Amino acid sequence: MSLTEKQLQSLTVLWTGLPDAARQKLLLAAGPSGKLADTLKILDETVNGAAGERSILPRLLFRIFDDVTGDDSLPPSHARFSSATLEDIFEIAELANLRPDGEKLDPEAVEFWRQAASVQVSGLVQKAETDKALKKTLIASFGAEFPELLTDAACLLEHGDSLSRALAPFGESVTDLNPELVDAARDAYEEICADAPDASLWFLKLLTARLDKTAQIFRVVEKIGRRSDDALVSKTDLADVGDLVLANTDFYAGQFVTAPATLEDANTAGKALEAFVKVSVGMTREFGIRKDGHWGKTLFAARAKASSALESQFKQVEKSFSRALPHPVKGKKGLAKAGPLPSSEKIQQAEAELRFLALASEWATQAAVGSAQKHAADFVTAEIDECSRALMEILRAAEGDDCHNAFEGLELIVRYLHAFCDDENADLIQRRSVAIRANAA
Repeated sequence: MSLTEKQLQSLTVLWTGLPDAARQKLLLAAGPSGKLADTLKILDETVNGAAGERSILPRLLFRIFDDVTGDDSLPPSHARFSSATLEDIFEIAELANLRPDGEKLDPEAVEFWRQAASVQVSGLVQKAETDKALKKTLIASFGAEFPELLTDAACLLEHGDSLSRALAPFGESVTDLNPELVDAARDAYEEICADAPDASLWFLKLLTARLDKTAQIFRVVEKIGRRSDDALVSKTDLADVGDLVLANTDFYAGQFVTAPATLEDANTAGKALEAFVKVSVGMTREFGIRKDGHWGKTLFAARAKASSALESQFKQVEKSFSRALPHPVKGKKGLAKAGPLPSSEKIQQAEAELRFLALASEWATQAAVGSAQKHAADFVTAEIDECSRALMEILRAAEGDDCHNAFEGLELIVRYLHAFCDDENADLIQRRSVAIRANAA
């Protein structure tokens, strides 16, 4: 929810006039996080007087940072800064001391504060060149690359107003960057290059963060790059945007190149694989990526590495899954009985592998591992079918512990099928096993 200072001021008056019970219900309905939740929290803090003022103004100060502020769970295009980083910048640069007098939500006052804050933040970088204590503090807070981080922050503060106007036609989320919006992006880019050239790269980065389909930013890159007027086209800007998208592919690949250990890990890996495919394939569809080009070398190397890791994981499933099933063994008098259940750790690992194998089915072909995924999935299906049929036969004839063990084995298979996203067969086996056990009783 992007609000101007004036809009936030009006909402603050409305919020303050609501009964406390109504405010609490709205806060609860908004949830713990998100732009709506953050906005309501800002409004709620105003009822606490001075404490509210101290919280509202810093958030207004960093409003343009919203699209590129996030935690480690978000890709680089959405997480140049973290909330903790901005809090540290605010404290270390002593930005509270620059706060102007007058109306706390007055737009001109807040903009004046942003400009002063930009100078103060960029000044930290210069001061750190001779101030060893400050440099140590900055490294401890932001890492060795603190100059780049603080320079970016200063740029966003200085040009936040211009960037907000340039981004206004695009909304908070762009589901499809159609030709009209591409033209609007080119026009906005040219305008910001003319008015605030230092912010031109940030316009493209902020727009990238708003795209549901990240690779569509290359539609803008192509539109800008084809212009003959080089004064309005920064090759550095275009290269940096491509590098940012490639950084996203590395981020997503890092979430699935190692075999997942839990169902939660597998779900995360599945979503990451989907995102990786959409971005990496999207790049080649949206732009002329050559294998021998700068972006091409990086992209195709990343895809090759991801494919190799996925193929290894799928082959490992074929090696290990059979040992995670209670395949029948010989019992007394040579009669078959259910094999022992595997350890809880092995069950958890098998569930994770099955879930990821299932989630990968839709994207495996585009990730160049379609054959390996299908081979592993067919193997899993055959193993489960063989084991479940054998356990059903044991369940029909067994008594006592043997009956109980066969039923437990079938329950494990049902659990595996749910992990494998095969709820239909899971329900079928569960119904059959319950019916057989009931008849035997």
